[in-house]
Amino acid sequence: MADKLTEQFNRELFGTADAPAMPSADPKGSAVAEEFARETLGVVHPGHTATMALDPEYFLALKNYYSTWTISRKDAAIPRSVMEFVITGVLLTQGKLHGARVHIRRALLAGATPREVFQAITVAAIPGGVPVVWHGAPLLKAEMEELGLGIDQRYSGPETGKPSGD
Repeated sequence: MADKLTEQFNRELFGTADAPAMPSADPKGSAVAEEFARETLGVVHPGHTATMALDPEYFLALKNYYSTWTISRKDAAIPRSVMEFVITGVLLTQGKLHGARVHIRRALLAGATPREVFQAITVAAIPGGVPVVWHGAPLLKAEMEELGLGIDQRYSGPETGKPSGD
């Protein structure tokens, strides 16, 4: 089920079922790509893969800030889902819908319920205006449908393929 969801997400986001390839000719590049995929819960943006291909050293430095020391930080004081809420809200206020959808999906994969994500979107509408809700709600609904989640369900992972909760 997870593979099917990933293919559908890639098709909608990238226009193809295959995400842009991560460089793998260099063994270190492959290890970096695998670690980045883990840190981003397998949801990457075309800009990530393009930067990795164009300048692997720069990408490694950027990855360390972007994921290792921020969204995937081992000693983080706030949960991953909350970090994704903040990023989603900022992206929605900037009108960056593709990025917002990436982070909505990551929030759900990190264990947030759709209701929690929606409430984070409504909070972002305070500084960003009501269009934040109008743009964010359909992105969330699409992710709920793809992951098979009800409003109060948490994604339980590809191992079961089933949502948990009510």
